[in-house]
Amino acid sequence: MKFSALLIIALLLGMVTRGYQLRERFMYGHDNDLASWIVKDIVVDRHPRLIGQLTSSPGIFIGPLFYYILIPFYLAAGMDPVGSLGFSLIVGLAAITSIYWVFNRLYSRPAGSLASLIYAVSFSISSGEREVVPTTPVFLWSVWFFYALNRLFSGHKSSLLILAVLFSLVWHLHLALVLLIPLVFVAVWLNRSLYRPRDFLVPLAVFISLSVPLLIFELRHNFQQTTALLTSLASIGTKSGSLWQKISHVILYASRNSTGLFVPFRPPILPVYIIPALCLLVMVFLSLKKTLPRYTLLLYALWIILFLLFFAAHPINLSEYYLNGLNILWLAAAVLFLTYIYRRPAGRILVTAALAGFVAYHLGLFLTSPINRSGYLERTAVVNAISADARAHDYPCVSVSYMTNPGYELGYRYLFWRARLHVNQPKSQSPVYTVVFPHTRADRLDWTFGALGLILPDYAKYSPDSIRQSCSGANANLTDPMFGFTK
Repeated sequence: MKFSALLIIALLLGMVTRGYQLRERFMYGHDNDLASWIVKDIVVDRHPRLIGQLTSSPGIFIGPLFYYILIPFYLAAGMDPVGSLGFSLIVGLAAITSIYWVFNRLYSRPAGSLASLIYAVSFSISSGEREVVPTTPVFLWSVWFFYALNRLFSGHKSSLLILAVLFSLVWHLHLALVLLIPLVFVAVWLNRSLYRPRDFLVPLAVFISLSVPLLIFELRHNFQQTTALLTSLASIGTKSGSLWQKISHVILYASRNSTGLFVPFRPPILPVYIIPALCLLVMVFLSLKKTLPRYTLLLYALWIILFLLFFAAHPINLSEYYLNGLNILWLAAAVLFLTYIYRRPAGRILVTAALAGFVAYHLGLFLTSPINRSGYLERTAVVNAISADARAHDYPCVSVSYMTNPGYELGYRYLFWRARLHVNQPKSQSPVYTVVFPHTRADRLDWTFGALGLILPDYAKYSPDSIRQSCSGANANLTDPMFGFTK
């Protein structure tokens, strides 16, 4: 079988793991609602934006590129957020193709075929790429960074241009990726005899040109984000606890990511540190066998240490996705080891059997994984039911309360806007519809939609005059502040 055919197989598998039951598995939540609201702000309210949503770091925003890219998908779907799923599908297929090309270019065949097949079916990776959030393209970004950095370490100056483009995108994707900049300086220093000052002019010009939205925003707002970033960096070292406790915490989260790429058992059947330890041992083994460039261990070590030290020292509440920039390393280690075995006598049989088992397990895991029935379809059904009932009772407005845990009441406002509902807070005395999640939080439910329940208003409680008065004010759905949204 030709390796180009294996890429086609990988893309078909990627279509399954990223495209099967797209709407049913669309976990529409606050981040999606916020993205929809920003797209509405740009398209409907005609408000050109230089920033996206507020990040977890106070005063720092995601760049606007993600939201502008979503616009064609929303327009194609009639402003329905389900259209945004096309974005995540394209990103996933682009990543599969990129990883095939990059690994074949760096390590020759069959590395690209093995990498693309593993990437296409990995339950952890495909689940992450189904999400429609600014960080969805992080793995795609890291694939090309991995390629450009390897080329730079091996003395190819042209990679500076790729790196300039990639780092101009960091603000739009995930700020943690900026931690990798020192690796570029190390690669340049190791090959410093090759460089002249003019070699940096075009990459610098490209980086500045693509960073214009950030520069304009900072100039207009007295360098608000720069100040916030410096304040955040000044908090480094203020974490309580011993240094080893902090480092252990980061290692645990990175190990969970690594293990999840290959054996996403719940609960895990292997100690969580086994997979990353094996990945690192493999890289040492292959380096000693001189099957990898001499700089590879240095690249791996510095890449991991940068993430480890920063998140061990910074007081931010750590989450696994902050460490997604390491995932390409774990995947590369596995692929390079399989490639090494593949080239040995009888290696093809072993690798083919292992890959077949991996594909079968991850596909089975995906196809049998339960659907959390509180996402896009169910929320849309709840909103449509409220809208239909309000029209049936001639209510010019409604109010909505939520019987759920904090945070789960978010993710409805754009859907209310699409349904053309005037939605007030319950204190307004407008007819109250109550959304319940899970069902057990309420003694009774009038209607159910998957895991969501709906309690209808006590119709006898509302008179035409009281409803008219309660609906006379502004539409709170449009005027109330939205967490993470800045006009």
